[in-house]
Parts: sequence; C-alpha cells; structure tokens
Amino acid sequence: MTSTSRQLITALALSAAAGSLFAQTSTSPDMGGSAATSRTTASSEDWQRIYRASKIIGTDVRNTRGEKIGDIKDLVLDKHGAISYAVVSTGGFLGIGDRLHAVPWNVLQTAPGRDFRVLDMDKTRLKSAPNFDPKSWPNVIDEKWGEDNRRFYQSGASGSNGR
Repeated sequence: MTSTSRQLITALALSAAAGSLFAQTSTSPDMGGSAATSRTTASSEDWQRIYRASKIIGTDVRNTRGEKIGDIKDLVLDKHGAISYAVVSTGGFLGIGDRLHAVPWNVLQTAPGRDFRVLDMDKTRLKSAPNFDPKSWPNVIDEKWGEDNRRFYQSGASGSNGR
C-alpha cells in the first residue's frame, strides 16, 4: 500500500469517526475480572488513541481475559468511508506465518485508558476464524464473503470464549 493510499484511508477513517466522537457509547471489560464498564464520551487523553487511524493501526487486540490475541495491521473502509473491518494479524513470528483476519469493526470494543482493543473471543476460536494470507486478500466488498465472515464473528463473539 502506498503512502498516499494510507493517508487517504487515514483521512477517511478520521472523518467517519469524527461525527460520532462524543456520541458513541463504548463498553469494555476492565480486565480485572469485574463487570464491564460503560462510557459515553472519550476523555481528552483517549480520543486520539481511540479515533485516529494512525493510532489504531498497530494496536494490540486482547480477549476479555486480557490475553494478547493479535494486533491491528490495517483498516478497511466501506463505500461511505466508515470502518468495516480491522485487519488483525495473529500467529507468525516477525511477519512469517501471519494469518490475517478481517474482524468486523463493530465487534471490537474500545478499552478507554488502555492501549488495546478487545475481541470477546479466545485464542482457540480465533484460530478457526476465516483468515487470509497477507499477499492474497479476499474481495472484502463481495456480499457473500462479507456475510459469511460477519456470521462467524457474530456467532463466536460472546459465550464462546471458555468462560
């Protein structure tokens, strides 16, 4: 991906996120074993990390137990400029053997005050998630592919994490 493409994606993601900056409610586990907390606005310290694409890319993805299960490598936007998927890399070592997963953006939770996103899924379940090679991306705008991919995350995002 070229520098210009990344800048365009970053600009589109920022404009899509800016409209909902203070109106969005995010829930996230506190990683301390108690019930999830709810916030209606991002603090001044959190907003850049939560809404700037350049700060999201590279962010760890953890499960509800706090275990690192991957990291965000890229963002995929829909035709309206809203984020559709976070491309999460799992497995591999130093980029060799990585599996990429197009995780629907709406199943990732923010973790205010934390430098990670939360996916309510354990490592074993994520290993069976639809994945692709970094050099061979699926057609993410294909409706059938998108439907099958979302179905996996909707069926496995809660209740399947071994709790």
